[in-house]
Amino acid sequence: MIVHLFGDENFVNSTINTFQKSDSALNKFIVFSNTQKLKHVSLRENVLILNNSAYNMDIDLIYKDCKLLVIHYLTPTKLYILKNKPSNVKVLWSIWGSDAYDHFKNKDIFEPLTLDIYKKNIYRYLRSSTLYSIYHLLKYKVKPMKSEIDLLREIDFVSTVIPNEFEIIKREFNLNARYIDFNYPVNKFSHDYLSVVLGDSILLGNSATISNNHFDAFDIIKNIKKKIICPLNYGPLGYKEYRKKVVIKGYNLFEENFQALENFLPSKDYEKILISCNTMIMYHIRQQALGNIYMALYLGLRVFLNKKSVTYKYLIEQGMIIFDLEKDFDLVGIDGSYNGGIIAPGVNLSLEALYLAAARLPRITLKPLSNKKSIITL
Repeated sequence: MIVHLFGDENFVNSTINTFQKSDSALNKFIVFSNTQKLKHVSLRENVLILNNSAYNMDIDLIYKDCKLLVIHYLTPTKLYILKNKPSNVKVLWSIWGSDAYDHFKNKDIFEPLTLDIYKKNIYRYLRSSTLYSIYHLLKYKVKPMKSEIDLLREIDFVSTVIPNEFEIIKREFNLNARYIDFNYPVNKFSHDYLSVVLGDSILLGNSATISNNHFDAFDIIKNIKKKIICPLNYGPLGYKEYRKKVVIKGYNLFEENFQALENFLPSKDYEKILISCNTMIMYHIRQQALGNIYMALYLGLRVFLNKKSVTYKYLIEQGMIIFDLEKDFDLVGIDGSYNGGIIAPGVNLSLEALYLAAARLPRITLKPLSNKKSIITL
């Protein structure tokens, strides 16, 4: 039997449906929650709701008939379960992002202005203290991951959001695992959006996590006069303190053109926010917000990323039209014009593919001139 470990997340239903279609009797789904009334998970077939506390954990129940344990995002509770794994059980760690990157020794994921803020973050020092390690052990019956790295070497398989991440994470933790190509069925886009008329606002970032590099992105676009919409409605421990700094900086730079989204939005409302924009900026260096990026590309927004990002490299390799915020922002006019030279995505992408599948560019044709050069017409 395959045993899946989840939190109460909004894509769990679709993931359960995917595995149930394969063989419903083969899978058991465990959702960890401090209440039996779940917010996101509505399916109940082969689903167990277990308390988050390690002190109330029935390890025998979890591993009963288990041949493969699938950890969907590694939390302290799931690390404790991994620590008590029978030797005959194989393990797949489905990495989302922060469950790996937050535990890197060298966090080369911050741009200079953001790095200054990170260094002053009190929670950073708290998490590295002996007192926090004791607290973690008492609460979760397992030490923080940095002290339990050997447990990760018992993991047999790893899946990552994009393939390019695997070698980075494997090298960081010295894993023995093999790569499994698996991802979640979250990007089901409605055909209703194929003919939408976009607004002219800019959406910047996806959360109140410091890895968004908000301050460095603000610095690059500080002279822009368009509305800046900044989602800041969730984040890690201490995120409200960081959010306050982002909001203050945003209003100082952009004044009435700055809008902070501090409350949870239903997906339909978030989609309406996206449609009010024609530009998305995600300045992370680590992989983050890929679902948001795909949705923006589908709608036709211009997407600006950090050229250091593994996501930027991956999407460029897939032939998508992605812009480098630091280099391209002044060239690609916020009104839709392009003020630079030729956009050259490569010989394998036809002009028609650019028109149909990339960010919303006008259809173009190439016409030869008498001197055998070419001119682009719109």
